Amino acid sequence: MSDEIMPGVVSLPHGWGHSMRDTRQRVANRTIGVNANAIIDESDLDVPSATTVLNGVPVVVEAVRDPALLADPA
Repeated sequence: MSDEIMPGVVSLPHGWGHSMRDTRQRVANRTIGVNANAIIDESDLDVPSATTVLNGVPVVVEAVRDPALLADPA
């Protein structure tokens, strides 16, 4: 939680790490971090730029009901 983000806004800093095979992205494959691309719909296009929408993506936040999902994977 942070008082630096407006209420109603979710922040997901983009990281480079992922576990996708055959991507030929050496840095991404060896660097830890979240991958926002995994949850962004690539078919949702920003018309003026004709690129994928990367900012202002609508989200739904729900409470986690299974405590096992909160366990630290490390």
